[in-house]
Amino acid sequence: MVYLANLSNGIGATLTVGATNIGTITKITSPQMKRTAIDVTTLSTPNGFKQFIAGLADPGKIVAEGFFNTADSGQNLLYNKFVGGTVDTYTLTFPSITGASWTATCFIDELDLGTNVDLTKALDFKMSLQVSGQPNIGTSVTQGLSGLTLTGTAGALSPTFANGIYAYAYTFTTTNSITVTPTAGTQQQYTMYVDGLNQGTFNTGSVSPSIAFASAGTAHKIDLVVSGTGYTPLTYSVIAVRTS
Repeated sequence: MVYLANLSNGIGATLTVGATNIGTITKITSPQMKRTAIDVTTLSTPNGFKQFIAGLADPGKIVAEGFFNTADSGQNLLYNKFVGGTVDTYTLTFPSITGASWTATCFIDELDLGTNVDLTKALDFKMSLQVSGQPNIGTSVTQGLSGLTLTGTAGALSPTFANGIYAYAYTFTTTNSITVTPTAGTQQQYTMYVDGLNQGTFNTGSVSPSIAFASAGTAHKIDLVVSGTGYTPLTYSVIAVRTS
């Protein structure tokens, strides 16, 4: 019998750059990987058949298209990333029933924003991401975090941390900077983003770099993308505010 429980169409798939979702997408094509064949045929090759050895692998591209939306925070990042030739981590997450994803280091090599200006169609956008290096395919979701500690005077995390809760608020007083320490039952890595900017990738259980809060009222969005080889990443988000 063919096992059908994990089969799915594309509804629910997402594409993120760092920890920011790119919205209103209608189609995503995953990397089409190819490997170069090196011809090593000689005059003594038997039976009249060419012989080859495996050469370098081309990781391919991720291609996405959808509706152009200037209110979407993910789409608003794309132009500057294209102009700057920025290399980022992109994650294509398939519908949750599959548990699968592609994570790859990419730069935008083609970008069309607001194309097909037409009376009968919504404005659209298209982009192509050139993958650099080996992409990682995840076939099951990472176990995520077992704990999350933030420093800060009189700090309070709400709600109380739990593995399956991914959005939090954190308030504290007087401290000019805080750090984050995520822990996990098995060794994983986390990439920390502060207001969308990559602060580096670290092993779980290690203390993050300091995040500055210069004065009362300062707020930052802290995203922790937890991942491991062969796993689909999970993102834990914290809105941290210094109250006094």
